[in-house]
Amino acid sequence: MLKINELKQKALDHKGALNVLLEQQSGSKAKVTSLLEAQLANAATDESKKAVAAAKAEAQALDEKIATTRALVTSLEEQIHAEEQRIATETAAVVARVGHNVETHDNRQDEPWIKAGEPTSLRLGRFAQAVHRAGIGHGVDPRLHKAAASGMGTASGPDGGFAVPVEDSVAIEREMFEGGQLLSRVETRTISGNAIKFTAIKQTSRVDGSRDGGVLGYWIDEGTAPDASQIKLEKIEMELKKVGTLGYVTEELAADAAALGGELQSALRDELMFQVENKVWRGSGAGCPIGFTVAPCLVSVAKEAGQAARTITPGNLSAMWARMPARSKANAVWFINVDCEPQLDELALPIGTAALEPRFVNYGPDGILRIKGRPVIPVEYAETLGTVGDIALVDLSRYRLIRKATGIEQTSSIHVRFSQGEETFRGIYRVDGQPIPRAAMTPFKGSATLSPFIVLATRG
Repeated sequence: MLKINELKQKALDHKGALNVLLEQQSGSKAKVTSLLEAQLANAATDESKKAVAAAKAEAQALDEKIATTRALVTSLEEQIHAEEQRIATETAAVVARVGHNVETHDNRQDEPWIKAGEPTSLRLGRFAQAVHRAGIGHGVDPRLHKAAASGMGTASGPDGGFAVPVEDSVAIEREMFEGGQLLSRVETRTISGNAIKFTAIKQTSRVDGSRDGGVLGYWIDEGTAPDASQIKLEKIEMELKKVGTLGYVTEELAADAAALGGELQSALRDELMFQVENKVWRGSGAGCPIGFTVAPCLVSVAKEAGQAARTITPGNLSAMWARMPARSKANAVWFINVDCEPQLDELALPIGTAALEPRFVNYGPDGILRIKGRPVIPVEYAETLGTVGDIALVDLSRYRLIRKATGIEQTSSIHVRFSQGEETFRGIYRVDGQPIPRAAMTPFKGSATLSPFIVLATRG
């Protein structure tokens, strides 16, 4: 069995490497296409021809690596199949020799944790109960020894730990992205390796000669070639970071499978969601994602002259809205600290003759507060009223988050807090993230920079 496990691990490693190469191939082909299009639009120069040749050579080298890696994966899969056939043949020979069946598999391992029609929370609850019974010496459920699939880890009963069923790990991650006010809006990519590299157009200005990394169009006479323009590109690398959670289950809670499953799933989901979203907001990038409030592309709008402390004015909101790029306004939302709500209520409530005037701060028929038609969402990550970051106007589709394809890795232990009579659950999640723009954008006309990430400066 050791040999076949080693072969399977090698095959998994090579598949991961293949996925990384395929990602690189996509970027390489896009680069070749971009360079060729630039040549068609402009007179070809020796420099541009060399750039195209180098890009084609890079793409060909990647194609060769991909072909080699695919061949290795195919070879390993053939070896795995041959090894499985050998084991099956040897087992059949032993059965024939001794004259009776040899038990090679405990069928109880294949029994589901829940039956059709039962709530899914029972699955995690019954799993936790089985771990608890094993810890107090009441026998080990054979399903605990069944290795989790898809790289979620393997069972480790002798060490006091067991892998949580994959279905619950996937459900927790799905609920994080469906329920999180930030995570439900970011642009996500799933990767099989530990890092991803991609090429981006370097653009910090929309003035002539700077758009799309340096492309410039000309109105020209017939038969006259335009001046050549060179596209500026930059390499961006993102590497997965690790966030973990620990939760403890008491003996009293372990008695109720439904309550236990729901409590575990909710607790792990909420804490992981908080940790990731908090770093999307303010992460330093050191061992965690880069938050948009500390990124170089952030725009901070100054307070008005003579503005009182701990206030928000219509002028503040209008100035913030003016710094949001037009293409981002349809996706933008306002995130606030709950301390800001009384200030915004004052701006939304019509007073006297103002009741007849249209207001850009208002409550819709659904009861949701909107500014300039975009929803206002209170979040606990925002700073208190009057502090920079108490109100933020953002387009999170311009924030890229990568995550490990295997999802949340969960294990349990019956030994960590044995003396307290508690069972320990651990969740490990690997993610990274950063805003896509590298800097605020200078518009074609005007001097005020634009960004999909805008905050209001301190009003102290």
